[in-house]
Amino acid sequence: MLTHLDQKNNPTMVDITDKSTSHRMAMAQTQIQLPLEMKNFFQGEELVLKKGPVFQTAIIAGTMAVKRTHEMIPFCHQIPVESCKFEITTDENLLVTITCRVKTTFKTGVEMEALHGASVAALTIYDMCKAISHQMTLKETKLLYKTGGKSTLLDRPTYGLVLTGGKSERMGEAKALIDYKGKAHGAYIADVLEKYCDKVFLSARENQWKGTQLEAYPAILDTLPNAGPLGGMLSAFQAYPDVNWLITACDLVHFNELTVEKLLSHFREDVVATAYKNREGDFPEALCALYTPKAQEVFLDAFKSDVRCPVKVLKNSKTHLIEQEAGINLANINTKEERQYVQH
Repeated sequence: MLTHLDQKNNPTMVDITDKSTSHRMAMAQTQIQLPLEMKNFFQGEELVLKKGPVFQTAIIAGTMAVKRTHEMIPFCHQIPVESCKFEITTDENLLVTITCRVKTTFKTGVEMEALHGASVAALTIYDMCKAISHQMTLKETKLLYKTGGKSTLLDRPTYGLVLTGGKSERMGEAKALIDYKGKAHGAYIADVLEKYCDKVFLSARENQWKGTQLEAYPAILDTLPNAGPLGGMLSAFQAYPDVNWLITACDLVHFNELTVEKLLSHFREDVVATAYKNREGDFPEALCALYTPKAQEVFLDAFKSDVRCPVKVLKNSKTHLIEQEAGINLANINTKEERQYVQH
């Protein structure tokens, strides 16, 4: 039976009474092509006309649209919107790209809210610019990703892996058990990943976390001892070869939701990994990256060639690098002195 029809074939809203509440997010994108004659109206990254700042107005209109989606789309549930963020960029050809990211903690997703917000923002840009020219084209509108429902990314499941198998010799104690945010940091990172991933695992040695806070978390045992992080990663790739893997080290003290969200929003299926670019050098942060199934073969070949550094593997592979924006900090903590500085 169709979900929007009842037993008498009358239209009805889907009953979500028995669904469980969870963190949900969606990001949608739409584009609008402006004519080159609009270039003279740009002031920095903003388009300013007699009607006012175009992109700022579009963000306001898009946000209002997100909050009123249930009033416009039949049978959409009224959802408590906890966060709504827009990003508007323009390339050298005046192709404007609008992304709308919406979050909620509810029983159903926010895909329609994100799509509605992005679309109305684009229409607002058109409306404000039509006095200058009607030579504008609204282009593709699409859902980039969603989390919290039956699937995370659109084509295959995404699993999370926290690398906790190291011996923490320089720190002198297990880095995954250090409390920076009210719990063992390995648990904190795993809990963040659980908001976005279908399953989350710790990469660990056998019985490594028995009797600790981390004992309750499912683990993938390192089948390649003495291979460093690469061994733990390969063990995960081989255990579940057909999923995407969001992999992070356990000592990233500033790891947060934004760190995950930007990886998801810039994810590309045609590469080995989507990774942050190191701020000091032009190389990938391999221990905070989103890997596709292509990674298994690449990392296995590296292991057979006696390469143990994941950064070297990605530098020689097809990797999509993204910048660390404000609020994202991949500094890792390796010594007691660094830990004391961060904590105090």
